[in-house]
Amino acid sequence: MIEVITMSEEVKILKDRAEEGRMLYRSGSIDMKKAKTIIMPYLNVVNDKAKELAKKYHMRPRKVNFHSFVR
Repeated sequence: MIEVITMSEEVKILKDRAEEGRMLYRSGSIDMKKAKTIIMPYLNVVNDKAKELAKKYHMRPRKVNFHSFVR
């Protein structure tokens, strides 16, 4: 059975903010330091969830880092 994962409102807000930060960083409107302060809260939530699922299924977590997110 496939587990359905729904995002809470807090995570949705963090994701929207991270995508906005990514767009601003890629357009050159903000520097890397400012982009990290905007994006990292969302990536921390995503990586925590990845660790949790990996532990549950006895696998290695697939973490997302800043540079791969802004690509």
